[in-house]
Amino acid sequence: MEKYFYDGQFLKCYEEATRQLQDGNDALATQFLNLFKKYEYENFPKPTGQHTQSIERANESYEENDELEQLRSIKDEQEFAAKVKQLEHDARTADDKRKAQSFYVQGHLFLMAHQYDESVHCFIEAVKHNPNKALYYGIAGQTMNRFNWSPFEIMVYIERAIDLDPENARWHWNKALVLTRLYKDLNAEPFLEQALVTIEKAIETCREDQASLRNGIDSTLENLKEYLFN
Repeated sequence: MEKYFYDGQFLKCYEEATRQLQDGNDALATQFLNLFKKYEYENFPKPTGQHTQSIERANESYEENDELEQLRSIKDEQEFAAKVKQLEHDARTADDKRKAQSFYVQGHLFLMAHQYDESVHCFIEAVKHNPNKALYYGIAGQTMNRFNWSPFEIMVYIERAIDLDPENARWHWNKALVLTRLYKDLNAEPFLEQALVTIEKAIETCREDQASLRNGIDSTLENLKEYLFN
């Protein structure tokens, strides 16, 4: 359990603690379950199978962002309002995949409008309607971290994104960022050690054409080195 915990694999830690509690090993298991209780991990969405994941482009966008860019290019206010209204309608009435994509686009629109809680809510809804897409989990976690949600809320989204898309450098980078927060918040060295391991995985999986993403990863690595040697 502790290995999962300090690796940031909180869902796996929760599952192992639940199993050990059922087997009568209740001391440490109870401690972890009490910590996780408020985050309702038992209700966290689960993938329904293996699916092809979207590939991040060199400019840090995904094909799922194309609909957003089309919206942003609209100059006519009435046309823009009509498109947003259609998104909202799709979120209520379309099939689950379309609902998920609609919430994903709305999440970005709220983010652009500086309505951050609404943005996160939309990304979470996207995950609920399509629990097989790493991008939805990853962007939900990334946005939560950007606006200082609890690491125990954030990490399960990043963890699931990595499970579904382990070759995406962005998710490993985000995991390293959250592990660093946990190290600072809890003053626990194992989180820092795992952050260093994780940032190396981000470097390993970052493609040569992903210069902007690599800059962010390298900046995080330098910050981690400062923590390590200070």
